[in-house]
Amino acid sequence: MSETYAADGQRRMTTGGILIMVISGLSALLLVAALVYAAGIGPRHVAALAAADCEPNLTPAGMPCTTQPMLARRYAALMAPASQQLTTDAVAYAANERDHLTVAEAALKAEVMAERALGRSLAAFPFPPAVAPVAKRLIEANQARATLTAEQARSSSLTRLRSFNHRVQVAEAAVQAEMRLVAAAVDAPLPGAEPVITIGSDLH
Repeated sequence: MSETYAADGQRRMTTGGILIMVISGLSALLLVAALVYAAGIGPRHVAALAAADCEPNLTPAGMPCTTQPMLARRYAALMAPASQQLTTDAVAYAANERDHLTVAEAALKAEVMAERALGRSLAAFPFPPAVAPVAKRLIEANQARATLTAEQARSSSLTRLRSFNHRVQVAEAAVQAEMRLVAAAVDAPLPGAEPVITIGSDLH
């Protein structure tokens, strides 16, 4: 009888051991599967964004999609108030550059503040990799303009003040040229994107 109990107990232990091994094995497989899944989140997320014409570098996992038109609107929203402020400061300077040194210098100082604020905003803007080199040139041109404007604002006379005008105009032209390039790049189709054909366009 004792031998029968012993055999039965051994069978139960063997069965229990097998169950434990099976459960452990399944747990290990589930863990490996979870790790593989986690490792594939990045590529899957990028593929999904690409299918939706999103910019992957602008759309972290779990965040809303950022499309090319949305990026263009964000850039325009950044540039519009900055350009308006710079225009206001330039008009104020032009109105006082021949008669009021203190007022003209104040306008230039305000312009420097606006130029540097623009530079910080551009540096923080999430430009796509294809646009980043062009944006960098804009930031550098803007910085050169701000440095020159700051030097002009320290002039000790109206004559000295106006002596900077031509160099500032050249610097301003460089900034405007880079601004146009960035605007065109931001509005351009994504690399590899299919061209959009409007209804009624001529196809030859």
